[in-house]
Amino acid sequence: MDNFYRQLTGFTDIAQIVDERFYQPVPDDWYVSVVDVRGSTEAIERGCYRDVNFIGAAAITAHLNLVNPDLPFMFGGDGATILVHESMRDKTLKVLQSLSHFARESFALELHAGLVPVRTLRAMGKDLQIAKYLSGENIAQAMFKGGAISLAEGLVKTRSEFRCAPCPVFCKTEIFTGLTCRWQPVPSGNGVTIALLIQPQDENNQTLLAEIIARIETVLGGSFATANPVNMGNARYRSFLDNLKRQLRVTDIGFNKASLRTLYELFLTVPLFNLKCFRFIPSVRNYVDKIPLHCDFKKFDDTLRMVLDCSPSDYRAIEDYLQSEQQAGRVRFGIHVSDAAQMTCYVESITDGGHLHFVDGADGGYALAAKKLKLEQNRLQTA
Repeated sequence: MDNFYRQLTGFTDIAQIVDERFYQPVPDDWYVSVVDVRGSTEAIERGCYRDVNFIGAAAITAHLNLVNPDLPFMFGGDGATILVHESMRDKTLKVLQSLSHFARESFALELHAGLVPVRTLRAMGKDLQIAKYLSGENIAQAMFKGGAISLAEGLVKTRSEFRCAPCPVFCKTEIFTGLTCRWQPVPSGNGVTIALLIQPQDENNQTLLAEIIARIETVLGGSFATANPVNMGNARYRSFLDNLKRQLRVTDIGFNKASLRTLYELFLTVPLFNLKCFRFIPSVRNYVDKIPLHCDFKKFDDTLRMVLDCSPSDYRAIEDYLQSEQQAGRVRFGIHVSDAAQMTCYVESITDGGHLHFVDGADGGYALAAKKLKLEQNRLQTA
């Protein structure tokens, strides 16, 4: 397999998100694996956003567990995109088929899931370039531009030849292993939690997003660190019963070592985290302290995506600024405000670099922000 992604020079300043020096074309012999929860807005209105988020994260973790642990990916709240080499195509299709089956069986959610060759996207006029954002200790996030990701998502949603049918090739435990959703929504420490999507009207404008990021950072007091929505001082674990119910939905039922290990783990972790006993265990304390550095609250795939914890006045200032940019015809944006962040966790180990935390705004987050963004896009198309 071409390890081009591993060899990329990463960047650490989010303002460099559109810097051409850090982007490299994805080779033609790669594919874009797309997972999208159909009817996610309706599912959210039914109160199922935690499930929608969980399936979006499961799309990534199943690829990492069953296809390759070093794949580039992007979490979108109600779905995900992952890049895979053509040598991984058959195994990836099995993952997508199995995830679609268990999303329906365990969560009553239907998926659009499929693969699109990068060469096909280029033949249709869109490029796919990738960069590596070093967002925390031993953690790298893939960033995408060129328009190919949006095109791939559209093709999987609208054209059946790019989709796969549900089929339980892998078992349920294999698909969901390592993925947990045991933390309650993390309350905002500054007042509100916003999920924000921003798209430049001119996708070739390389400086606009850097200007926007700088302006938002200024509003936030000069640092995105203060707006990280995962404040572990506010975080609380869900109850043993709630976590057990969730675990039973994603595990093959049976009296076996895996089931016993899960029960034992829950008996330990619920009091460990809710009573703050982890403070007396250095390795676990380090894990909790590093969670904010292992979460993906800033990212880019032709759309700037952020989940920010800010004051109500900062939220209004950001919205007013983006509204003025939108009225000037420079950007389109969608924003959703809530009082907490939803965190879905992939824990391979509690060591640095061994855990990932997918972050979204509670009660709808990215999905409802996307709904507002689409309304603006439709308005412009009909104007």
